[in-house]
Amino acid sequence: MKQDKPPSHGGFLYKEQLGGRSGFGKSETKYIHKHFFRETEGRKEPEMAFGPIMHTKVGELEIELAPLKREDMTAFVSPGMQQATVTRFLSLSYAPVLENEYEWFEKIYQARESLVWGIFDISNDERVVLGTTGVEGITHYNGVSCATSGAQIFRPEYWGKGIASALHKARTWYVFQHMGLHQIKSDVLQGNTASRKALENSGYRPTHVERNFKFVDGKLFHSQCMERINPNEPFWSAWWGEDAPPKTALKARDNTLEALEWAKQNVELL
Repeated sequence: MKQDKPPSHGGFLYKEQLGGRSGFGKSETKYIHKHFFRETEGRKEPEMAFGPIMHTKVGELEIELAPLKREDMTAFVSPGMQQATVTRFLSLSYAPVLENEYEWFEKIYQARESLVWGIFDISNDERVVLGTTGVEGITHYNGVSCATSGAQIFRPEYWGKGIASALHKARTWYVFQHMGLHQIKSDVLQGNTASRKALENSGYRPTHVERNFKFVDGKLFHSQCMERINPNEPFWSAWWGEDAPPKTALKARDNTLEALEWAKQNVELL
């Protein structure tokens, strides 16, 4: 069977990497290609694509998570993701062009199983797009709802400012509080310590390693797979059932509860 041509946008080719570039965390490469619609006042519209607007403050920066527009795609390759320093820890191994980004936008717009936000700096009069974050592969089975998270910031001048941690918390708060998901998976290349720290601080815990995931800088890097479980009831008990959660899961639960409390106090859902 012929596989769909992959969209260029590394943010949705699986890797959590804020401090470089990211996407979503799975070992196999899967591309969004299903087109499911619902009828709304005589029009066909995507059931799910972009998340609602959220605001938060990171230091002196006013950060907005909001739906992307097609015209925002220009910034992703100006030079953005055409820089190897930005895509180093991503599944993306080539320099995309604007046509690739338009293709990615159209695929995301029509995706049923994804919820995506653009990341914007709205501190000044100019609204600056920084990257993307979201969840994809949203599934519901046996009474359990799961998804895979990803994020990327393609402007190096915004790395190391705490934006990654803030958006992890805001994103998690929304999908747990307003979508009722049980589990969010992700992964990060070993060596990308800043991104892994941001994930762990917001409640993700390591689960297993997928070896030899990407060849970069003359050597193979493994992928550290991670997860976070909804700490609230009844989701927590439904996930673990009769099994006793391991100590690492209990520690991650505490971190997730702290992250959700932070979001409750610091994230404005418009």
